[in-house]
Amino acid sequence: MLSRQRLFQIGSFVLAGGLLALAFYGVDLTNIWTAFRQADYRWLVPLLLLVLGSNLFRAWRWQILVEALPPPTDRDGTPAQPGRMLEASFSSVMIGYMVNYVAPRMGEVARTANLSARTDYRFSSLFGTVVSERIFDTAVLGAALLSAIALLFNRLDVLREQFVTPAWSRLHSISLDWLVGGAAISLLLIALVVLGGRWLYHREDSWLKRVWNSTLQPAALSFQEGMGTLLHSPRRGAILVSTVGMWAGYLLMAYLPFRMLHLAEPYDIGLVDAWVLMAIGALGILVPSPGGIGSYHYITEQALVHLYGVPAAEALTYAFLAWGAQFVFYTLSGIAAVLYQGTGLRPFLAFWDKSPAGPAADAPASAESPRRNSSVPANE
Repeated sequence: MLSRQRLFQIGSFVLAGGLLALAFYGVDLTNIWTAFRQADYRWLVPLLLLVLGSNLFRAWRWQILVEALPPPTDRDGTPAQPGRMLEASFSSVMIGYMVNYVAPRMGEVARTANLSARTDYRFSSLFGTVVSERIFDTAVLGAALLSAIALLFNRLDVLREQFVTPAWSRLHSISLDWLVGGAAISLLLIALVVLGGRWLYHREDSWLKRVWNSTLQPAALSFQEGMGTLLHSPRRGAILVSTVGMWAGYLLMAYLPFRMLHLAEPYDIGLVDAWVLMAIGALGILVPSPGGIGSYHYITEQALVHLYGVPAAEALTYAFLAWGAQFVFYTLSGIAAVLYQGTGLRPFLAFWDKSPAGPAADAPASAESPRRNSSVPANE
């Protein structure tokens, strides 16, 4: 019988395939091939350099958050040097992106497990820093989307017609009885779980109490430490600089493919429009498909067609070029990081194998094992 993780992965690939089919529906593939043949590939080198720079900013920010954690109590060596710590965080980020293409939503776990194996920090503490920066990035993305709506104020009728009205029609078609019944069942299940958990915890011989005291509570405290790094880091200025640098790189990464495909001037697409499309395209990355494949292509194509009048073939070519450059970079960089470390994916696989109930089931215990077995020194 397939596990939940395997079913989720299969479902994500099916979703990606369906969205790709939607994106390709009615598009003349000859026009896509022509657009790729006529592209100015001199822009490819700066595009890849932007991908590298943006992720160096991301790795630097993560390093700052990690260094704000309390020193590990079980450290038996000297702390990692800043340069080595940046290399370790960058390698882990690249491995995480690579894993996302084959195991959607597991990239964050992979990069956390990898860095935990290369340092003496607990998995749960590191994962708290990852969640912290993701919350921060979500807030930045929310601000970007609000700014995009403001910049598209004269096109709000198009947005409402293409996206809001169909969604509202589908929601409105759901019976009120189903909504009320679903809400009542959800509340009942929550109440049963809470009451059952309280009853088990207050029993002296309860397994739940033993698990909480020995595993869950230490993990929760470590996770809280990781979450607090964003607020309590003494280098908040550096966090701001790295975040601005990272998102500026994303903006230019969204703009350069228009120059490569000769779409910027004919459709009057500038940096402001690239910012709008970057924010909209980020919504496609949030969909649980492998690396945003299918979802990013579809939403980007629709935005270019309906908001800027770009033909579907050219719009889809842009989506494939913008997505493909990152795919190639992340895949090759992830493989290079794995080869450089000499551990393969053992830290992630050891964590995954020891966590049958999912990534959050036993984070501390799972994270300790790969660090002890890793052939990479803690300070390398």
